Amino acid sequence: LVDILERDGLSRRVPDPGDRRSVLAEITPAGQAWIEAFRKPAQLAMRAMFQGFTPEDLVAFRDLCLRLAANQHRLGGHPHRTGPRP
Repeated sequence: LVDILERDGLSRRVPDPGDRRSVLAEITPAGQAWIEAFRKPAQLAMRAMFQGFTPEDLVAFRDLCLRLAANQHRLGGHPHRTGPRP
């Protein structure tokens, strides 16, 4: 995967300053631009979906989503469980 990204100019290998036996993969400016372009449609869609929401609405929505995710995690894929896990 790194070979392909490097070939396309999206990443480069750089020496690991903490371990001379290793190399790190680093994103290039072209790679950063690719990521930003890739994210742009999703950002525009999210902006449209949340149009008219106040900052307070968004905070409340985030809190509710996090609570739902915590419940899902607690249930561990067993929707019939309603109480705390043993």
